[in-house]
Order: sequence, then C-alpha cells, then structure tokens
Amino acid sequence: MKKLSTRIASLALLTSMSITLFAGCGSNGGTDADSSKSSSSSNSAKSGPAVELTVEVFDRATPGYKADDNFQTKWIQENFGKPNNINVKFVPVLRQQEVEKLNVLMASNQAPDISFTYNDGIIYNYVKSGGLTDIGDLLKKNAPNLTSYLGETLLNYGKFDGKQLAVPAKRVIEGCFASYIRKDWLDAVGMSVPTTTDEWYKVMKAFKEKDPGKLGDKNYPFSTFVDPNNINWTTSMLLESFKKPISEEQRMTLPNWVIPGFKDGMKFLNKLYNEGIINPQFALDKDGKQYEKDVSQGRIGFMIHNYDFPLRVTPGLLSELKKQVPGADMVPCDPFTNSEGKHPKMKYNPNGLYLIVPKASEHAEAAIKYLEWQSKPEVIKFLQNGVKGDQYTDEVDGIPANFIQNDQLPDAKKANYTDLSLIVNGKEFGDPAKNIQAASFGYPGFEDTFKKAYEISLTDANYIPHFDTVIQSQAKYQKALTDKESEIFVKSITCKVADFDKTYDKLVSEYMKSGGQEIVDEKLAALKKK
Repeated sequence: MKKLSTRIASLALLTSMSITLFAGCGSNGGTDADSSKSSSSSNSAKSGPAVELTVEVFDRATPGYKADDNFQTKWIQENFGKPNNINVKFVPVLRQQEVEKLNVLMASNQAPDISFTYNDGIIYNYVKSGGLTDIGDLLKKNAPNLTSYLGETLLNYGKFDGKQLAVPAKRVIEGCFASYIRKDWLDAVGMSVPTTTDEWYKVMKAFKEKDPGKLGDKNYPFSTFVDPNNINWTTSMLLESFKKPISEEQRMTLPNWVIPGFKDGMKFLNKLYNEGIINPQFALDKDGKQYEKDVSQGRIGFMIHNYDFPLRVTPGLLSELKKQVPGADMVPCDPFTNSEGKHPKMKYNPNGLYLIVPKASEHAEAAIKYLEWQSKPEVIKFLQNGVKGDQYTDEVDGIPANFIQNDQLPDAKKANYTDLSLIVNGKEFGDPAKNIQAASFGYPGFEDTFKKAYEISLTDANYIPHFDTVIQSQAKYQKALTDKESEIFVKSITCKVADFDKTYDKLVSEYMKSGGQEIVDEKLAALKKK
C-alpha cells in the first residue's frame, strides 16, 4: 500500500471546473516581449510550407476581446510560430460548453492538435477509446526543459497504463475551498466568527430568528445550489467534517454516499432545510446564477465555495454586496470540525489541465515543441501578466502589481492571463511565497482577504485519490450516476425529517445498483494488481 500511496494524489471526482484564478493583456512593445523574442530568434525559420498548428483556447465571452485574435496570440505567432515555420491557429471554445464541444470535435477527428480539459472522466473515455497520442518519446526528444519544469511526479498524472497520454499542467494554487460569513450580521446579533460546527449552528439559528438583514422570507442564513457536475460543491466543507476515519482502501474505492459519517452530514443538511436555514428554493437553481444574485444582494449570511469565489473582479460578488448593501461585509472562516477537532476539506491535485494531442493529429511533434517553448520563464511571465504600462503599472519584488482591469482597457490591450499559458495554472514565480503574493495582486482591494481565505483552503486539506489506470465502469456510468447524485442530494435534503433515513437509503441503494457498486468492485480489483 505504501507503493500505492505514492500514486495517489488528486481530485478525480471534480468533473468539470474552471479554475479561473487570474486575468491579463498587453502589447508587443514591452520588455517582456522583447526578452522572449530575443530568445526565440536564434531558431532559424525552416524552409518549405508552414505547418498549421491548432491550439484550443477558452472563450470566456469577454466584451471586446477575441480569444483567437489578440495581442497575445499575435505575440505567440511572432515569437514561436515565425521562427519555427509554424502558423499557430487558435480554436476558441466557450468555457461553459468545453466538455460537450471537445467531445464533438474528438468524435469527428477535428479536435485541435493541442486540446485540453480539467475533467478526469473525459480523459478516461478518450484513453479507453484509444483517441490520444502517446507522446512519451516526443517529450524525451523535444521537451527537456518542459520535462524538467513539470517533473516526473507531475508527469505521472498524465500516464495511463504506462503510456504518456497527456501533459498535466502544473497547478500553482492547490487550495480549493473556504467559507465566508456576513460580518455585519454577526455584529448585529452580538456573536463572533464561529470556529466549530456547534458555534456555526448557533450562529445560523440566530441569523434565522433575529433576521439581522431585515429580509423576512428572503433571509437565507445558508444556501447551496444544484450543480449537476459538482453536486456537493457548496456544501463540501460541512459534509467532509462528518466523515469518519476510514482505511486507505476505502478512501480509494468508496463513493461519498456510502463513506461512514457522510449520511450524518446529509441528515444535518436536511435538519437545516427543515428549520428554514437553507434557502427553500435552492433546488430550482441549476446553474448557480440565483445563488450569486442572492449573495450580491445581501440575502445569504454564509456560503461555501472556491476560496476566492466572492473576491473575483468578475462577477465581483463581495464588491457588489458592498455597493448594494451599505455596511455589509463577508469575511473568510473555517467553522466545521470533525471528531478530532480538525477542519478537513478537499484540495486540488498538483495537476491542472490535461493537455492532450488527439490521435488524429498530424502535428504531434510541433505540439510538443510549442509546449516546450511555453516552459521558458520569460514566456510564462509575459503570457500571465502582459506588459508593464499596458496591463499593469508597478512591480513589487519583481512581481507585476496594480493590474488594470479589462473593462478599463482598450480592446487592443485586453488580455487573457489564465488560458494561454497552458503548462501552468496560476501565477508562477518559482517561489511559493511569491506565487501567493502574485495571486493576491489579482484581487485589488481584497489582497489580505485573499491570503486569509487561501490559508483556510489548505488547512487540514487532503487530495482525493487518483487512479493511473482507467476505471472503465466509471466512464461507462458517469452520466447516469451524475444524474442520480443530483436526485440524492435534492430529495435527501428536502424530504421531511421523519422520512430522511428511508429516502436516503433507498436512493443510495439505487445508485449502487446503477453502476456504483460495479465501480467499487473494479477499483478494488485494480488495487490488487498494484
């Protein structure tokens, strides 16, 4: 099992997330662009017809910004494409439709030469169907700097059945969850930021009974919503705290629904719902838009989400809350404690995106050369920050600071700080302290709040197990079980207290019979082969 534990690391159950941490843009006249250009110009352009290399890019529908034609993509062509006789063509995919769109492109053999996803289940499907290029030899031949930058441990996340079928991007920020509570409501009811589950429950009761926001039937001390891809996302910290200690084998194989203690956490949510603490309309919110609206308009007293979720400039929930409700504020907190007094939660695995070369691609070598070029520090810095004077105004200890937001920039200087630097997810400056400092600069006015929330996100946090072999039943039953999880979540929370046990047990039994048990059995068999 010791050998097995070295293979474990990550958040395989998070099936579709977008870690949209930072943003940026600039012109081709800055010093960063010049330094990278000089490093690229030593490569003599090859003769003959240029290779067209297609690269996926997320389209986040930023007004005035073209994801496939902007100052950054032009800079990439000038500094990588031109010296290597390669035309780099970017293929925009709407972020909200990325899994669906990629599946269609892969099925029709039209996926970009460099495609990507965060979704483990999708990768397993492509591996199972033989749809990915084995890039192991190409990495050895063409990507020494990239291989060194990522390291063997991280690269192993892209290996399946001994083949290097993906390049895992390096995740700089591993923290995932934090919770936030209305500080002005705490002051109004004369209570402090809760540090235990019991304290938190008393605060929620006070929020409900005393209605510090004077909201009447719109007073929601705590809320969640139904995200079909990440059903427990906005209740995760609470539910994790109810889990009982389990063996490594159980941790590797069991779904949350049958892990000892998890049912108790769901029962607690049912109690909260029946006491009017949880938004009674949460089950109607399928995309979280009403949830965001309720936060920004001051109706929610407590929330669980990504540690930086309310701080992001877009949509800027905390900023909007402060505008709409004078005197309102939310502060990070970590209230849920388990039987050992710890604050357990999940964190992201060390890899971010899975970068893949589809089997149908005719330009696998050019794709790897492109990723190798991206590993240069000056390329990473430029793509993630833009140009001083254009996208940011200052540097602190060599870290770009005081970023100008896209809505305040002319279209020609609007940037994407997240999606074009493929091999690393998060601002990278080679030092953890600098990386956190750099990340905080992406939240102007909330730098200290960001650092506190990030500290919480790592407190007592653990990875979710990751298998380096494809669990075929997991790919087979993914859609059906995802739908069943939504049903379990909603019906177990909203049923009458007296009906909880029979409702939960019946639905979970159906889940296990619909493929859940088959997945457990296949995982157990895979462990025995290690």
